[in-house]
Amino acid sequence: MPAALRPRCGAVLTVIVCATGAASCRDAVVDQTPDALTAAVTGPIRWDAKSAMKQIARTKGCDSYTPTWAPDDNLYTAVGDCRYQGAPQKIGMGFGRISGTTAFGVAFTPVLTGDPLNWDDAANGAGVEALGDGPLSEKASGMLHADGRLWYWIRNIYPGGTGARLKFSSDVSATNPQFTWVDWTLPEVGYASFVQFGKGYAGGPADYVYSVIPLRSSAVGSVSNSAYDLVPAFGLIRGARSDLTLQSSWEYFCGMPAAPAWCPAASSATKIIYKVGKRFTPRGGMSWNPGLKKFMLSLVFDTTPNDPKDSARFTGGLMVFLGNNPWGPWQQVFASAGAWPGGLSTTICGSTKWGSGERADIPTKYMSVDGKTF
Repeated sequence: MPAALRPRCGAVLTVIVCATGAASCRDAVVDQTPDALTAAVTGPIRWDAKSAMKQIARTKGCDSYTPTWAPDDNLYTAVGDCRYQGAPQKIGMGFGRISGTTAFGVAFTPVLTGDPLNWDDAANGAGVEALGDGPLSEKASGMLHADGRLWYWIRNIYPGGTGARLKFSSDVSATNPQFTWVDWTLPEVGYASFVQFGKGYAGGPADYVYSVIPLRSSAVGSVSNSAYDLVPAFGLIRGARSDLTLQSSWEYFCGMPAAPAWCPAASSATKIIYKVGKRFTPRGGMSWNPGLKKFMLSLVFDTTPNDPKDSARFTGGLMVFLGNNPWGPWQQVFASAGAWPGGLSTTICGSTKWGSGERADIPTKYMSVDGKTF
C-alpha cells in the first residue's frame, strides 16, 4: 500500500455553479471565487519508489480494504480473504482499525463485532464477520463515518456475488460494535464505494453522501450488479443525510457533468466516467482533497485483456483522475503504462506479483494541508 504520493500541481482554484437540471445548490462542494478559472492542475503524480512502500503488519494476504476516517482519529476498514492475526481461520470479511499519525507508521487492530464467538454473523446477526472465499462470502464495498454512525455497504448479497445492502453501527469505537441492517437491498448494484471526506465527514456536503457504482457500458441504465465483472464506466448514487436508512433517500445520478440530475431508478442512471477500450475492476475509490479543492478518483484497470485467466489484482494498472465534483468532469493525472507498481511484491508475500490490486483508495487522513502530498 503506497503511503506517500506527490503530485506536481500548479495553483488550484476552482468554481462550481448550479447548472440547469441540478437538484440543489447544496450539492456543490467547492466554494471558490470565479476570478481564477484559468488555473489548473498540471500533474502528473510522482510516486515514491516501490522500495518505500509499506505493507500493514498482521494483514498478510488481506484485501477488500474500505478505509474511512472516524471522529476518534482512526481509520476503520474491512479486510477480506485472509487469516489476519487473531482470527481462528481464514475469513471472507473482517473488521478493524488502522491507527497511526503518519501513513508510514500505521498499525491494524482487529475488532470483533456482533457475537464475538461467531465469525459468520454478517448475514443474520449484529456483526460484520463472514466466512467463505470470493462470492461465497459477504464482502465489504464501502464504508463511511458520518452523522455519528459508521455506514457500511456490504456486497455479495445474492448468489454469484451480486447485490448490495447497507449496514450501520452507532458504537463503532466500542470494544465490540454492533451493526444493524437496513430493511432493503440494491439488487441491481454489485459494488458501492462511499466518497470519502475528512474526519467524521468533515468538509462533506451538508445534505448528501455519495457512492461510486460500476456500469457495464456507457448506455443509460447499464448499472452492473456484479462485484467481479470488469467494466468500462462508473456511475454515482447519493443518499440524503436526513435518513440514510430509508431507501427513498437514495437516488442515481442521471444527468451529465454540466447538468447534474438525480433519479430514483437504476434504469435512468448515467455515467460519470467512461473510457473506450478499458476494462476496470468494478471497485472505484474516490476521496475529496481539500488542499487541491478536487475529488480524486482512483481506478484499477486490466493490462492483459486478452488473458481471461489473469487477475487485475496481480497485473492491474492504475489510473487517477481529478474533478471539481463527484460526477466530474475528470482530468487524468496518472495512468500506468502496465502493471503498477509491477514486479514482485514485498518479501512478506513471497513471489507474489505486484499489481494495483482490485481497488485503490487515497485516505484523506494522510493528505497534506496543500493537498500535494498524500
